[in-house]
Amino acid sequence: MRLRDTYRTVLREASERLIISNEELLRVCSGNSKPVVDFYAQAKQYVLSTEYREEVEWCQSLKPFESVTAEEFFCHYVYVVIDSGMREQVARKTYEKFCKSFDFNVIGHLGKRKAIQEAFRSFPKWFEELKQSDNKIEYLERLPWIGPITKFHLARNMGIDTVKPDRHLVRLARRFGYKNPLEMCVEIQKATQERLGVIDVVLWRYCNLKGSIKAAEDSSLDQY
Repeated sequence: MRLRDTYRTVLREASERLIISNEELLRVCSGNSKPVVDFYAQAKQYVLSTEYREEVEWCQSLKPFESVTAEEFFCHYVYVVIDSGMREQVARKTYEKFCKSFDFNVIGHLGKRKAIQEAFRSFPKWFEELKQSDNKIEYLERLPWIGPITKFHLARNMGIDTVKPDRHLVRLARRFGYKNPLEMCVEIQKATQERLGVIDVVLWRYCNLKGSIKAAEDSSLDQY
């Protein structure tokens, strides 16, 4: 597959079969004593009712890192760099423009543009180093424009099951009494058997749509 074709498809692949259906999730969660698990079930039901359903299905269908190609790694890297510090809806439009034109100039931020240009020259080497690394998430932080938060974003998108501790999930974790987002998502995973990355995406998208403060303080949680 040509690199440009990979760009156009890598973030749009959706699973033909959900790992766990929403109906099954609600059944599993009903009667669960953990408020955060009930909240997750409600959040997922809401997200699946929106245009972002395919985003959840895409995350559920992610193949393991061992099956990722160098070209796919490059595509994921580009998206995460563009998305860094930018509203997701705006970042996605920029990313899609780049996919269509393969024109580096559509990336207005000079620092991000230079990082992606360097990645275009070096991604085969980086990918080989990544595959050989004993700590892949930590290796990612060595790459241009990848930091202590975005390394988890990039890792998750490449099939490494982890959680990005961004501000939305940090607020939720604090609201439910957990030390960090990973601890919160592991608790949800115990009840649902879903991937950490899927739980991350569902909660993040729900907060993105609702606003993290509103989501964390949702009146439906008053009963807890």
